[in-house]
Amino acid sequence: MLTVYLDQNKWIDLARAESGHPQGARFVETLAVLKAAADDGRARFPLSMAHYYETGKQRDRRKREDLATTMTRLAGMLRIAPPHVIVPWEIKRALIDSFGLDVPVEELDLFGLGVAHAAASPSLRYVAPTEYRGVPLPADVRQEIQRRAEPEYERVILAGATPDGMPDDRRIVLNDMKHLTDDRFVDGQRNVADVLKSLGRGRLNDVMVATAIADIIDPLLRISGQLGVDFDEIVDRLAHLVEAMPSRWVEMSLRQARQANPQKEWSGNDLNDVTALAIAVPYCDIVVTEKSWAAMLTDAKVPARFGHVVTASLDELVNHLTATPHPRSQQTNVEE
Repeated sequence: MLTVYLDQNKWIDLARAESGHPQGARFVETLAVLKAAADDGRARFPLSMAHYYETGKQRDRRKREDLATTMTRLAGMLRIAPPHVIVPWEIKRALIDSFGLDVPVEELDLFGLGVAHAAASPSLRYVAPTEYRGVPLPADVRQEIQRRAEPEYERVILAGATPDGMPDDRRIVLNDMKHLTDDRFVDGQRNVADVLKSLGRGRLNDVMVATAIADIIDPLLRISGQLGVDFDEIVDRLAHLVEAMPSRWVEMSLRQARQANPQKEWSGNDLNDVTALAIAVPYCDIVVTEKSWAAMLTDAKVPARFGHVVTASLDELVNHLTATPHPRSQQTNVEE
């Protein structure tokens, strides 16, 4: 089964196709292929917290609803974990491998269900009520309520709304999750550009490694301390460590590609793109994103490192899905 990550603009194209919008006409057949691939097990289409951010920015309620409906149809409740879960795991694994430590590394639950997984906040998961008007509900009834209500609950959140009856503490968590520090990110990248001007572009790689480490310095210090690794020993291996952390290496590569082209200004949307792609590229088989990011990543041979595909074309995605054997036909061949 292929794991396919679709950028927000691709979901918009598909939602237009689903809703009958004129601009979605050329994607109607594409959507049909993707639905078939999801239904027969050839592909899965996880969502990330970035999709919640982007959908929430859309002020038109109808458009948010259309997006959430299309996303739910293809992705179901499948979600990919956020950076603040993945990065500490990558740091620990990189330190253990780099220093040859005899310490087990727990499995990472990269994919899971619903906004609770996407935000790494278990309190956001829908839980069926235990009683109705003071009368306890039997276990089988609660199970059926959970089965029926949870997908709709998830769709409503994805559409940028806060479900009726959600406790205040969950509302606070959910609302906090919808805000990214876009301006701070842009200012930071502009500062990096200024540093490169003073140091010279020959120091681009050194500056990128330094900023990649600066971004994760708190968990790096904490985890290295837990593992008994002195930070002085880490200093000489910084570039190696970043390369050993797939999402951090991709994130650094994205920023490096942009910094190598100083004529292109950073924007607030870049934070969401970089954050999402840094996770999607190393952990999903196919990533369909906007043309500029796809070109930068491919030119830098970033997807090739993982044996993955990054493209800006939904048509190319269709070609990959069409070439992917049907799981049931494979099973039939084995049985024969």
